[in-house]
Amino acid sequence: MSVEARVTPRWKNQKLFLALFLSAVGAWFFIDGYWVWPRSNERWLMHDRYKGEKRMDEWPGYARSRGWKEVPPHKYYDRDAIMGQFVFGAIASLLGTLTLAYWLTQKNRRITVDDEAVVTPAGTRVPFAAITGLGLKKWEAKGLATVRYELAGRKGQFVLDDYKFERERTEEILKEIERRLVERSTPADQIDPGPQR
Repeated sequence: MSVEARVTPRWKNQKLFLALFLSAVGAWFFIDGYWVWPRSNERWLMHDRYKGEKRMDEWPGYARSRGWKEVPPHKYYDRDAIMGQFVFGAIASLLGTLTLAYWLTQKNRRITVDDEAVVTPAGTRVPFAAITGLGLKKWEAKGLATVRYELAGRKGQFVLDDYKFERERTEEILKEIERRLVERSTPADQIDPGPQR
């Protein structure tokens, strides 16, 4: 038996969209902090100056000469508010970069099974004899199963995720692992060989 479950296009597209969205949000914050809000403040201060000098009759002409709207901004953005834009921009950009890095490391992963072993998403070949347990608590509700194993005295585990990986093939792999575990735990003389010809 040989089965391979690849990462689904839907999962890849969602994670890529999230990475690009977070990066775009970060860029938006940076543009506001570096360009939009300082220029808004410049217009607000100039309008306030004209108003204080009682020259509001000159304001429309001045605003038009600068390419500004005649209506002043609704508020003045102080230094803390502008710095906040850079902080939020940095956080969103960092999250976008981390999500993109995760996407790049995951998009070509796969889980395979053959007659002797399972190859984990990380590329570790785990013989069936090395599998020590199977966690199915989240399988029915979330499609998540944890496969535990021990190789060369070191314990490890990997997750079968039927949303991230092709669902039908992931289920086939899970059934094969379950079958192998049952065979190992059942004495040979108790296994039904099936109808004899």
